[in-house]
Amino acid sequence: MKQRSQIVSSVLFLCVFLAIFNEVLLSPFYPQFFRKVFEIEDIAYTGYYIFICRLTVVVCSPLWGVLARRFEVKHLLYIGQLGTAIMTAFMGTSTTADQFLIYTVLLLACKSSYLLVYPLIIQLAGEAKRAAVAGTYQAVFHGAIIAATIAGAWMVDLEAPLFLFYWIAAADILQLGLCLYCLRGVSTQRPDSQEASQPSTSGNQTGFILAIGSAILTFQLANNLVRPYFTEYVIAAPFSLNLLSSSLLFLIPSVTAVVALPYIRSACIPKRLPSIYLVGLCLLSVSLFVQGWTQQAVVLILARIVYGFCLAVTQAALELKLFSNSAVNRLHFNYSLATSFANVGNLAAPLIASWLVSSYNLAAPLLVAAIVCVANFLLVRFTVFRKLSLSFQP
Repeated sequence: MKQRSQIVSSVLFLCVFLAIFNEVLLSPFYPQFFRKVFEIEDIAYTGYYIFICRLTVVVCSPLWGVLARRFEVKHLLYIGQLGTAIMTAFMGTSTTADQFLIYTVLLLACKSSYLLVYPLIIQLAGEAKRAAVAGTYQAVFHGAIIAATIAGAWMVDLEAPLFLFYWIAAADILQLGLCLYCLRGVSTQRPDSQEASQPSTSGNQTGFILAIGSAILTFQLANNLVRPYFTEYVIAAPFSLNLLSSSLLFLIPSVTAVVALPYIRSACIPKRLPSIYLVGLCLLSVSLFVQGWTQQAVVLILARIVYGFCLAVTQAALELKLFSNSAVNRLHFNYSLATSFANVGNLAAPLIASWLVSSYNLAAPLLVAAIVCVANFLLVRFTVFRKLSLSFQP
């Protein structure tokens, strides 16, 4: 039974890996991709494209959460995986940027079902293993970013980059087959009558969701401001790096986040979440400011390392707070709502980043992200983590 549970978890984490891999594959290189494939020179198109993508997820993710309260999660996942594979293959046939955008919207409508996977893993693992699952999730999440960033740099240099979407569609079909096989006989639905007691810190459920949703929104806003133009930032003066070097700098935080796995597993227990999150957020803000201020590559690398470690730890702490304050039969619904808040932040980030770059310079998104982290600190300190417990030792 234990071995079966491990196999199921491994397959679900594979789904997470592939979902993140496919999403991030081109994200550091959208300006270069649209320039090469569709001859779009306007760098602002990247912000527009990401805006439409995030808006789609904002609209669709709560719908999957509502469906998860009525239908078995694994059946919803099967439908989403099949639709994802079909739309990914269609993306490979795109001849114009408008076609590519339409297929992307349809893809994300299906792929929003993947947001059910993480709470499903939490549900199947049980409360005692939540910190371990959160740590593994961060490792898988950032491992996928590492692999996707490397593959994305290679993909942009291909003579026909769109052809790779057919291979991605094949991978989606493979994971659908694995899920169909491994989830046989596994119950992925909780009856409404099976209520889990709420922790005393949760208070009003609606108020908690609004508070933690706002925290997640500003957290994602800060950390996605830096993504769209980071490679352009380090390619330009004073760093003047090439595409490969900029890719390596882009993925440093993800490598560091994987290293954070043991700390997350041991330290992220409920009573330590407030101090872990708030201290990590302070370091996150400082590291973002340093990245936008420095003109030395060595200092930039060190700041990226600190940023990556703190990013993984703070994100895990915030997610664990969400799960610990959610009834078992509301895990999927609450997570889908939280994801909608996250994607509002993701939605605003590329637009604000585009405006900052156009109005000021390529370093501006990093500096503004640091300020947003300070705002997030104040918000979380007096809402989500009102009862501050100073405990740092794992």
